[in-house]
Amino acid sequence: MVLKWLVSRILLRMFKRVFSSSPIDEIVLDGISFTIKHFIRPKMKRVILRIEEKNELRLSSARVSKKRLLDFVQENKEWILHRQKNLKEAYEAGGSFYYLNKHYRIEHHDNDLLLQEDRVLLNQLKGKLQSDNFYKECAKSYLPGRVEYWKEKMGVEFNALGFRLAKKRWGSCNSKRNISLNPYMMKLSYEMIDYIIVHELSHLVHLNHSKAFYQCVQEYVPDYLTIEKEIKRFSLRLS
Repeated sequence: MVLKWLVSRILLRMFKRVFSSSPIDEIVLDGISFTIKHFIRPKMKRVILRIEEKNELRLSSARVSKKRLLDFVQENKEWILHRQKNLKEAYEAGGSFYYLNKHYRIEHHDNDLLLQEDRVLLNQLKGKLQSDNFYKECAKSYLPGRVEYWKEKMGVEFNALGFRLAKKRWGSCNSKRNISLNPYMMKLSYEMIDYIIVHELSHLVHLNHSKAFYQCVQEYVPDYLTIEKEIKRFSLRLS
């Protein structure tokens, strides 16, 4: 028992050391202060930069010097400032928030995201993080049931269902029969959501976009062309 405990403690320390994250510093770019957090990923061969919140930079890489990371941030200054500006504008008071094809007016408060009749309350500094988490939670709650419904109706089987936020793809199906759905689908109407699910499940029958594939889609969503156009118009509105 003691040996097992010691081994578990050693493994836990190793895990924390290898996959740790810590604030490196703050850096000022054109008068704007950013907090930098570094996530150590030993097998990574390059540095990955993300802006998770308006003024927080998240860097992932193998162990490198603090100077290397700060230099990397400076090298990408223009991109960071551009993204920061877009994030700020995206969650300004009076802006638009969509859930199930309904428009909500953005208002600010200091707590978690709260959806009300015609408005959404969120923390502007954490707007993207809060909204992304909202869509993920809604997707994981709602979409599996719809996938199961259409799977039974279409008589198909898949290996695994996953969720991944993406800017351009609503979903995907690969040769391993794994289905991936974009949680941003929760911005769309129920009808649009069902079409995307049918589209991806149809790839279990035809792993292409052939005539036979679209015939399969049309069998279950006869007006799929109209719905596709609505989704494209919606996507333009969000871009």
